Amino acid sequence: MDAISIAVVLMAGGYAVNGTLDRVRRMRNERRGAQEKALRGPEPVCGCGHHLAYHDLHDGRCYAEVKRKGTGGSDGEGTTKGATAAQCTCRRYAGPEPLATLYAPELTSDSRPPLEPPAA
Repeated sequence: MDAISIAVVLMAGGYAVNGTLDRVRRMRNERRGAQEKALRGPEPVCGCGHHLAYHDLHDGRCYAEVKRKGTGGSDGEGTTKGATAAQCTCRRYAGPEPLATLYAPELTSDSRPPLEPPAA
């Protein structure tokens, strides 16, 4: 084989190996992202689109502000003229309930004396 053929074979091999490594990295990152998302659990977002933190715990009312369209039309830049902020009309949180965080003390304590082996 001449030098040009060897160079072409080496470049083609490097291209194939690089493509395979890219696919492996992409699959690994997708898997890692899916695992992290599964561990986090569902986001506590209500049907109105607001997080659980915006809802009152006792009566469930939403305290987030939403923009209401005004009657002035559009100004051509994507913003609405006369838009006003108003309170969200959601009356009760209807999203997933987050799991309670519990504290469990250690099962063993160092205050007990150590067990002595039986006398033989």
